[in-house]
Amino acid sequence: MAEETINIPETNSGDAPQEKTASFSGFLHYKQTVTDIITDLRKLREFSTKLDLGGNVSAIDEILERLSQDTFRVAIVGEFKRGKSTVINALLGKNILPVDVLPTTATLNKITYSVTPFVKIAYKDGREEQIEIDQLNNYVTKLTRESEERARTVKEAVVYYPINYCKNGVTIIDTPGLNDDEAMTEVTMSVLPQIDAALMVIMAQAPFSESERDFLENKVITSDLGRVLFIVTGIDLLDEEDVPRVLDNIRTRIQEHVMKKAEATFGPDSREYEAYRQKLGQIHLYGLSAKQALKAKVKGDPELLEKSRFPAFETALEKFLSEDRGAVTLSAPISRIKTSSLEIVKTIQLQQSALEMASEEFEEKYQKALREIDRIRQERTSEFATVNANAQKTFHDLAPLLSNYWSDLEDAAMEAIDSYPLTADDLKKDRADATAQAMTAAVKNAVSRASQQVSERIQAFINTALEDEAERLSGFENYFFTATQDIQNIFVKSSAASTTDDIIATAANSFIGFGIGGIYVGFKEAGWKGALLGGATGLAGIMAGNIGLGLLLPALSIPLTWPVAIVAGIAIGALSLFGSKWAIGKVFSKEKIEKYKENFREAVSKELSRLRAEDNFTAAVREQVESAFDALKAKITTETENILSDTQNQLTKIKVQMAQKETSDAMALEEYQDMLKSVDAICLRADGLSRQLTEILTR
Repeated sequence: MAEETINIPETNSGDAPQEKTASFSGFLHYKQTVTDIITDLRKLREFSTKLDLGGNVSAIDEILERLSQDTFRVAIVGEFKRGKSTVINALLGKNILPVDVLPTTATLNKITYSVTPFVKIAYKDGREEQIEIDQLNNYVTKLTRESEERARTVKEAVVYYPINYCKNGVTIIDTPGLNDDEAMTEVTMSVLPQIDAALMVIMAQAPFSESERDFLENKVITSDLGRVLFIVTGIDLLDEEDVPRVLDNIRTRIQEHVMKKAEATFGPDSREYEAYRQKLGQIHLYGLSAKQALKAKVKGDPELLEKSRFPAFETALEKFLSEDRGAVTLSAPISRIKTSSLEIVKTIQLQQSALEMASEEFEEKYQKALREIDRIRQERTSEFATVNANAQKTFHDLAPLLSNYWSDLEDAAMEAIDSYPLTADDLKKDRADATAQAMTAAVKNAVSRASQQVSERIQAFINTALEDEAERLSGFENYFFTATQDIQNIFVKSSAASTTDDIIATAANSFIGFGIGGIYVGFKEAGWKGALLGGATGLAGIMAGNIGLGLLLPALSIPLTWPVAIVAGIAIGALSLFGSKWAIGKVFSKEKIEKYKENFREAVSKELSRLRAEDNFTAAVREQVESAFDALKAKITTETENILSDTQNQLTKIKVQMAQKETSDAMALEEYQDMLKSVDAICLRADGLSRQLTEILTR
């Protein structure tokens, strides 16, 4: 697929802007784009330091820290014997992970880049050990009893290897098989919230298993489904003419399972369901032969590699990670560039204008500006009262879901017991223990599914409420920037002060010769929305048809400790108390299936009642709602206070300079001109990238 490009201007040594092609559809292009953004942010930080804009410096440092930790995390999931490790080895081009016909992987295996190859073993008790790569089988597999016992104590194994694929900041995670045992499935599920993409491996000869269906319908959170790419491997074992038919059939079945999940979560008539249906679009599905690809890469056989269809998948994966994911990741840094640039320009205007005033005139305007700053802070406090009220309303509106939660769990448990295919032979003494365990597992699964379904509805409700509140706060953002510009206008003289845009463009133009008006182009096109929230509200608006969890929350740094994790843990942990002792003792002697089920229902109901009496579910949801809305307030507070404090500090600094007649300490006009020229070029680059991000997010 051809890369999408956009031409954006770039200045060079103060000359007129030059044309530069920018694209991040691919790891190298993406990394270069990030490098360019970091360079521009560091330049803005340098200017902010010179101008004593401490708030600006702090905000830029936060974004730089986030960019420094930017990596691509890809997890491989699926049943054992589906070839997950072979897919990874094919990506890496070497036989690094163990491959065997047995379910080998009992731990998380991560592969990342290092010049020197080695493996770091992290144990569950906190110990760490470094081993040679050829010893890996003895720590992470179930090939021998000794290795299986050791694997039980291992939390994860990180393989460091000089692989080009991982050199671009990619970490690959090999997960245990979904259907090997419950503990290994839980390990796999724990990884999903932390990754950028999950590659689900399906065998062309044996789709679609019960555990694979269950993974899509009951395990994966609905908002995560867009990050799952499906690999149908083993197509070399099919007749060539059968490949399209098999792939189409698998694609159709995946769509059915995914939409069944969305329907159960949101309801078929909900706006969330319709938005998700539109968002899902075409399933990301790729038919290939990982075995052929690995063999071709090891032997250097380009014809076999092309035959494997692996290169097309690699290109699509790279584009998915760098472009689709990057469009969201880069929105906050671009927003920061624009906001920080504007503060720098306004500060220069303020210093130049204020230092030309008589001290008496400045003092009068200084006091007026302080009153305006105080008024803005009061308005912010008033705005937060509305945020608090809307948080309470959100929790109140969740009351029906919360009140029905435990009855929904009990209904699911009773349905699982009633529908369990119990026979008289299952109650015989030699099978009673296994029967009790099997029924307990069925009840646990049913309760866990019901719990997740309710909690995902709650999660979706909170997400929507949070997006609506962020959208509403854009009104305060508009007010804030208008109010701070009014403070600027107290000091900055302009004969063409008809609008804020004209003030900034005209005032800036008075300092340099080639027309600094371009510095404002991004703001005029995009408006102020999202500036305070790091681009978050802008993203929410652009992606109105999207489920907001993947966009708004990371931009606001809201922790993803959502109720789904809490309630699912309650259900699984509590029902694990059920064993076979009570069942054997009370029921085996009666040998009646209905009596057995009746006693099972009674025990389950009693246990759920006990849990309900100790209920912390409602409190957990309340806490989640409050923390989400608190994060909005914290973001607004930080961003606005940075600007207000910087403005107040600048005015105080100028007042001191005037009192001490130290105007000579102000920067020279030439230095201001050079600074504005650089900021202009940075803003133009940011505006070009911003338009590119919008293109990607809206296509």
